[in-house]
Amino acid sequence: CRVVEASTLQQERLQAIAEKRKRQTEIENKRRQLEDDRRQLQHLKSKALRERWLLEGAPASASEEEEAMKKQMQEDEVKTKELEETIQRLEKELETLENSSSVVSTKENLAEAAAKEEKAEAVPNAQKAVVSPSPADKRVSSSPMKAVEGSDMMKAAMYSVEITVEKDRVTGETKVLSSTTMLPQNHCLQGVKVYEDELKVVHAVSAEDGALQNGAHPLSSSEVDELLHKADEATLSEA
Repeated sequence: CRVVEASTLQQERLQAIAEKRKRQTEIENKRRQLEDDRRQLQHLKSKALRERWLLEGAPASASEEEEAMKKQMQEDEVKTKELEETIQRLEKELETLENSSSVVSTKENLAEAAAKEEKAEAVPNAQKAVVSPSPADKRVSSSPMKAVEGSDMMKAAMYSVEITVEKDRVTGETKVLSSTTMLPQNHCLQGVKVYEDELKVVHAVSAEDGALQNGAHPLSSSEVDELLHKADEATLSEA
């Protein structure tokens, strides 16, 4: 049942991330529209001042040009009023979106905290595995590398996550191809330990034969965090 709970928490977190991104896109679009309308409003107000100044300096006798200018001023006044109303509406909508974005961020943080607490309760030294291609594999083969979240050493592990990646030999960028959640007993971990801290341990495993022939370089904590983040991105794109 703990595996099911962990999966539910992970889904809630990913759902919160997707919702947060959607809100952020809406906020950015509203801000751009608001800035455009404000610039247009400023232009209309400046134009109205200039036309009033021209009318005040014109001769008292009416002319077709003066009548046309007055008509244009009336139309601009209508546009100005409409723009002011639109700006007020956009400001309120933007405020609502920003408030809802804060709520979504709170939901995401709560889901992440709950997931960490669940792991801590089930496994005191919860382990995670991430992808880390070795220098040897980068030279010899372009086959993707695999790494596994969880370990046979941790019999109480709640679940494993197998992440498949490949590394661009030109740019050096690591790309996550897929991320699959499974029960720990469904995957026998074989490979080289490349990272370990109080919460997670990382093994690198060859996609072809299940082991690294020439070893793998150690990963830093920032590399591990970046790879886990990319795995979340891959899961979101597959959903």
